Amino acid sequence: MPMILERYIVVAEKPSVARELKKFFRYKKINAITASVRGHVYNLDFPRRYGWGRVSPEKLFELVKEIEFKLTDKKSYFNLKKLFSTYRDYILVIATDNDSEGELIGYEILKIYEEVRGKGSKYYRMRFNSLDFKELNNAWARKERSLNWRWVHKALFRTYFDLVTGAAFTRILTTSGDGKLISWGSCQTPTLYFVVERERQRKAFKREKYYYIAVQIEKNDMLVSLTSQHFKKIKEAEYIAKELEETGYLTVSKYSKERFGERRPLPIATDYLLRDLTKILKIDALEILSIAEDLYSRGYISYPRTETDKYPKTFDYNRPFKAVERSDLKHLIIYTKGFPNPKPNPRQGRKDDKAHPPIYPIKPYPNDGSKHWKVWEYIARRYLANAYANDAFGFKQSLEALHNDIIFTGYGRYYAYEGFYKIFPYFRSKDNPIPDFEVGERLKVVKVEVKTGRTEPPPRLTEADLLKLMEDHGIGTDATRALYPKIIVKRGYASKRGGRYIPSKLGINFIQLMENIDKRLVTPDTRRYVEEMMSEIEKGKISMEIALEKSLEIYKKLFEILMKRRDEINI
Repeated sequence: MPMILERYIVVAEKPSVARELKKFFRYKKINAITASVRGHVYNLDFPRRYGWGRVSPEKLFELVKEIEFKLTDKKSYFNLKKLFSTYRDYILVIATDNDSEGELIGYEILKIYEEVRGKGSKYYRMRFNSLDFKELNNAWARKERSLNWRWVHKALFRTYFDLVTGAAFTRILTTSGDGKLISWGSCQTPTLYFVVERERQRKAFKREKYYYIAVQIEKNDMLVSLTSQHFKKIKEAEYIAKELEETGYLTVSKYSKERFGERRPLPIATDYLLRDLTKILKIDALEILSIAEDLYSRGYISYPRTETDKYPKTFDYNRPFKAVERSDLKHLIIYTKGFPNPKPNPRQGRKDDKAHPPIYPIKPYPNDGSKHWKVWEYIARRYLANAYANDAFGFKQSLEALHNDIIFTGYGRYYAYEGFYKIFPYFRSKDNPIPDFEVGERLKVVKVEVKTGRTEPPPRLTEADLLKLMEDHGIGTDATRALYPKIIVKRGYASKRGGRYIPSKLGINFIQLMENIDKRLVTPDTRRYVEEMMSEIEKGKISMEIALEKSLEIYKKLFEILMKRRDEINI
């Protein structure tokens, strides 16, 4: 009896990914129709009868089982329904992104499939971390017979939780005030809290004026700057400066020269990508993530949402290396260790999300000067620096010189070996060497000035600072953190000027109000518990239903405290 070859309908998460998959199937002569959705097809929401003004906000905590899937992308829904109906002997292959959110979208696709074909109909799950043909070939050969239900439940948990708490708190805050929308979210509110707390630290800081003496000495035709200790009174500084001008020299009391090392960067996790590129490109993390996703969907880089900073033992280092070698960065290969035949020896991190490898280049991107090129360039440079370059080292110099008992200090620093910085120059410190000195040596003073200084408060937070605080405190995930800085600005709680976040009067008043009622409403600790619940679901240690019940119980108690003091809500 002849073997019946299977035929497939392969559904991707984005049209651009579907186009790349179509090229692969054509190349492999696989009988497959490719299609795509545009992200989520459904949205979880309360039924209309529980809308604003139709039910008391506190009741929402008891209505979790009433939440329903609502169709939001009718075009994708009807396209898939037609495909599944027309090609009834074709088997579904879910090819959405390989993470919990992609798994939930895969579940939505499966719902439509089973609506047409019946519950329990045969389907496959295809998992890949890049659109490289070799990777796709392996992914096709390893097709799974089921979704990862732990991932589906993890993503559903987050959606249910954010819907219930966000709706309940936002409704009570808005209806108890003057009618202005006051948005609350268990991730966005702690994010705003970090911004407001930094502003408080700045306002509480007391600037102090001080005076110091700046001198220049000369050695080997090189001018070296030194500064004195601080003085509270200008007269004292002026008196010593005049003495020094008359004397004309300082005496070296201490000199040291110490070796320092700087390690090459780790493989790229999403958090590192966003923090670095917000500094380098001066654009929002959300835009950077969008560019990275576009590069992925067009086959230029691997999947850009990952918490992993170590390569698996089976990783093929040669393919990304060849991508750099064929790009406009090929001149960097001469700086790799072992050139002209470099061998990979990456510096590995400790994080592994068990879903994706670190981000790496797949194929060359044309050097057109665009933001896309700059994101790809960063990824390619960092890959090469991590896996094929040496650490850098140099020397730090410290000089102390005396005038009577007044200490003057000067510093120098330079790289003796640049190592990976030849490839990855983004955060290299400038060289500032000073000559070597001997204790007891007399230094000729060529310039003396009395200057005024002021102690400075801590700076306002940059987006990189904010993303790091969110990561450190367990707020959001690598895939969602980029959203919240944008949200607090959109809601009018803060503004972004000069690359730094400034809370608005509304934002400060909002945090103050929430703190007065219960600090747990704004600090990151409570949300961290929710993130831990998601991790437990993913590991199979707790069911989605129990995790949801426990998490909502905590926030329900906070909500009840807020309800009792709703008369105080006046923002």
